Amino acid sequence: MGSSDYYIADNSDMENKKLEAARNHYMSGDYQAALKLYLSLVNTNISYKLYHRIAKCYYKMGDIKNAEENFQKSISMERGENPSYIYLGNIAYKKEDLRRAIYNWACAFAYKPEDENVCLNLATSYFSCGMKFQSIFYYEKYLKYAQNKTNAYSAVKKSIDEYSKIGNEFLQKAKFSISRKDNKTAIEFLTFAYKNMPTNYDINFMLGTAYLAENDNMHAMIYLKQAYCINKNSLEVLQMLTSVFINLGDYTAAYCAMRRILPLVINDQEEYLTTMKVIKELNSTFDEHSYIGHKEWGDNYFRENNFHFALFEYENCILLNEGMQEELSDKISRLQMFINPEQNLVKSNMEKASALYKNGETKEANKYFSKVMLFAEPESSEYKTAKSRLASV
Repeated sequence: MGSSDYYIADNSDMENKKLEAARNHYMSGDYQAALKLYLSLVNTNISYKLYHRIAKCYYKMGDIKNAEENFQKSISMERGENPSYIYLGNIAYKKEDLRRAIYNWACAFAYKPEDENVCLNLATSYFSCGMKFQSIFYYEKYLKYAQNKTNAYSAVKKSIDEYSKIGNEFLQKAKFSISRKDNKTAIEFLTFAYKNMPTNYDINFMLGTAYLAENDNMHAMIYLKQAYCINKNSLEVLQMLTSVFINLGDYTAAYCAMRRILPLVINDQEEYLTTMKVIKELNSTFDEHSYIGHKEWGDNYFRENNFHFALFEYENCILLNEGMQEELSDKISRLQMFINPEQNLVKSNMEKASALYKNGETKEANKYFSKVMLFAEPESSEYKTAKSRLASV
C-alpha cells in the first residue's frame, strides 16, 4: 500500500448491531442501556434520527432538559418530516407554554395531518387559548382522521354535532331576519351561530355583510377575512373586503384584495379592466415601504398562532413588494402546510398512483389512490378519480 493510500474500516455492521440492541433495550423499557448505546454512536453515525432516539430515552427517563436539547438538535438537522416536533409540543405543554406547544404540533401536523393525536392536541390547546375558529378547525381534522373511535372521539363528535345543530338553527333564524330586513337581529342570531360553527363559510360571510351594512367596518373585516380563509375563490368576499379596507383608510390592504380579485375575473374583460383601473388608482396611494405594517401584523399573528391571518398578511407583503418574496417564502410555505398540508399530499400521491396505474401496477397504485381519498375533499375531482380507479380494479 502506497503512502498516499488509506485504509478506512467499515464499521457499519457493528453500528447496525448497536442500533438493533439499543432498540431492543428501549422496547423492553431499559432506557438507560439504550441511551448508553445510542450515545456511543454519536461520533460515527450522527443523524437526526439518532438525536431523536437519544432524546426519546431522556424523555422516558424524565430528563426533560436533555430530552428537549436533543429533540432540538434533531430538528436542526431535519426541519421537515421529523417526529421530534410532537415531543417538543408535549414538553412545551407540560411547561404550560401553549403557544410553543401549538407551534410544534402544527409542525408535526404539516407533515403528517392524519395523526389524530396531534389534531386533538391542537384542537384542545386552541380551545384553552379561546381561539374558537382554530379549535374547531382542528377538531374537524381530528374527526376526519381518527381511527380509534374511543370515548374521546365519541365525546368530540357528540359536541361537534350538537354545535352544528344549534348553529344551523340560529343560521336559519338569521336568514329569516335578513329577509325581513332586520339587520340588527340577524347579527345577534349570526353571532350565536358563529359561536357554535366558527369555521362555517356562510356564517362568516353573512356576519361580514351584516356588519358592513351597519358601517361597523372593523367587525366586518374580521369575519370577511375569515370567510376568505375558508374560501379563497370567493369574488364576493374579496369585493366586500376591498370596500371595508377603503372605508377604514387601509389602501394597501384594499390594493392587495384587488390583486387577489384579478385572477378571478380574468375571463370577464369588463370586470378585469375595471379591476385594473382600481389597482392603478390604489397603487398611487403608497410607496415601496408600505408593506412594513403588514409585515408587523403578520409577525404578531404568527406569534399568536393565528396562522390563517399571518399567511394573509405575509402574502400582502409580497403583493406590495415583490422583493419580500425571498425573505418570506419559507415562512409562507410553512404556514400553508400548517393550514392545508393535504393539498401537497393529494398531488404527490395522485402522481404516484397515476404513474403506477398507467404501467398496469394496479395493486401498488391502489395504495396511493387510497391515500388520495384519505386526504382529498369528497367533492374534489381527485377524490372522484381515485375512487373510480379503485372501483375499476
